[in-house]
Amino acid sequence: MDRLTALIIVDVACSDNKIRHYISSVPETGVHLSILVVGVAPSLPMWAYGSAPYGPIIFPENWHDTYQEGGKDVADRADAIEKLLQSAGIAGDVTSAYCEAQMLDEQVAARAALCDIVLLDPAVSEASYTFQQALEGVLFKTPVAVVINAQGVAQAVAAKRPMIAWDGSLPALRALHRALPILRQAEAVTILVIDPNPHGPEGQNPGSDVATWLTRHGCNVTVQQSPSAGQDIGDCILSRASELGADLIVMGAYVHSRARQRILGGTTKIMVSQKDYPTLLAH
Repeated sequence: MDRLTALIIVDVACSDNKIRHYISSVPETGVHLSILVVGVAPSLPMWAYGSAPYGPIIFPENWHDTYQEGGKDVADRADAIEKLLQSAGIAGDVTSAYCEAQMLDEQVAARAALCDIVLLDPAVSEASYTFQQALEGVLFKTPVAVVINAQGVAQAVAAKRPMIAWDGSLPALRALHRALPILRQAEAVTILVIDPNPHGPEGQNPGSDVATWLTRHGCNVTVQQSPSAGQDIGDCILSRASELGADLIVMGAYVHSRARQRILGGTTKIMVSQKDYPTLLAH
């Protein structure tokens, strides 16, 4: 495997033990570990925006102190994590991002842009808006893939039985390319095609061209075609992952618009909401 830069996004509540776990999960060779500590700053009070032209802007008495304290907490946590990396003697770096929630996607994207893969700490996933901003910052503002639900770096970059949820879309194709270093070292790769369309652009056997290409890269590949039988596609993917013993799901995200996914639901919404399977997403 080429030397990858794996970025882990954590919040200030991430414990020393969790950081040590991430450090211990880094493969001995081939991975540079980066950690981004994120913190959400209190928003500027709305009435400050409505101040009269050229008049004084009135803030609550404790707003500035709260803002400063939050920034210090994030910076202090980043310093503490950097010391943990140094004491472990591994190649790594730590940065921080502290801003209002609606600007977090830009901050995350700026840090993730020159990494090879991004992992979202499960604790970040519990803060729904922070999670969504971080997720969309990576997916829509960088060319990088993001992994959710991984318990460690090795679980993401050294998966043994990854499963590709293949639908022929451009996001799925991007996920496939970004996961290639992982797929090359896997023991077995499954390409799952749900409700295959023999009259589509891939011809009579959807997924076979992908399998051929991966085989040229030395992958041990199997194609599985499966009907949805009325189930949501996301639920089908999770069911097949369980049956196959997959340890990583690779798929495209937001094939349909974000607004449609949020209002009507969809495969991405199901897969982002589930907590059982590490999932690599790309858009």
